[in-house]
Amino acid sequence: MIKSLGALIGGIFIGAVGIEIIRRKYPDALDKLSRRTRKISSGVKDAFKKGYENATRSYEAAEPSA
Repeated sequence: MIKSLGALIGGIFIGAVGIEIIRRKYPDALDKLSRRTRKISSGVKDAFKKGYENATRSYEAAEPSA
């Protein structure tokens, strides 16, 4: 377990250093990527909300009233 934790911490550290190197070398590319990611995640969130509302609405309509 300690080896796994060490590998996880090492991977996070290496990833963070890699992102900083890329950010300094290509700052515009990461800005574009973050904008796209925000746009996609907000679209996914809206779709989830609509699907959840539709599912709960149809569940309430299917429930027999007592």
